[in-house]
Amino acid sequence: MRKFSYIDLIATLNIEDAHPGGFDLTKKTLRFLPLKSDSQVLEVGCGSGKTASYLYESFNCSITTIDINSRMLANARKRFNKKKIPVTLHQASAENLPFKDNSFDIIISESVTSFTNVDKSLHEYVRVLKKGGYFLAIEMTSERPLTLKEESEIKDVYGISKVKTVREWEQALIKGGFRDYKILKGNTIMNTSTNSIDSLPFQKLPPEGIELLHRFQEILIRYKDVLGYRVFLCRKR
Repeated sequence: MRKFSYIDLIATLNIEDAHPGGFDLTKKTLRFLPLKSDSQVLEVGCGSGKTASYLYESFNCSITTIDINSRMLANARKRFNKKKIPVTLHQASAENLPFKDNSFDIIISESVTSFTNVDKSLHEYVRVLKKGGYFLAIEMTSERPLTLKEESEIKDVYGISKVKTVREWEQALIKGGFRDYKILKGNTIMNTSTNSIDSLPFQKLPPEGIELLHRFQEILIRYKDVLGYRVFLCRKR
């Protein structure tokens, strides 16, 4: 039987704005993108569909979304149908995008690429972006290199193969083909507001999900000054 994962936890509880900084950070960072009504936008990892809905309602642009988790897609589809928003959904991996080369003006990833094979995903982003296109990412970082024990503890909760330092993210971006990039914002989770869990529908979780949620809370406390995030704005030459 497949192990109940952090992604399953987020999807089952339909948690919105799971990434550090929440939706306030999303709205602030989107201002750095040249979004227009004729923009072709790809959101990698649509989650509940909140960002995609906001993009359409604010900029009336063409939105395509992917997610690998079927429950995430169901949550997003429910939102899009309710609001009558024409967003195209695909169940797909960031590591193997089902799109032609040079298809999009903008790609957005909010705490998603970290959970993939980063090198493969960045290569795919460059491939499907048009020349001069933008990639905006809010991704998990480590404020210092982690010990093997620390990496193991974090991986056991998040299921992430490695939490990259800022320098490692920069190296990955350059290797992937994004030589034009800048960091818009960053902080540790200690200085980032987090969502309250008091109102979460815990009854939806299986026993292993509840246990994972408790371990997740412990990780946030233990590594509050070590784990963080950065907002990267990249451009394809």
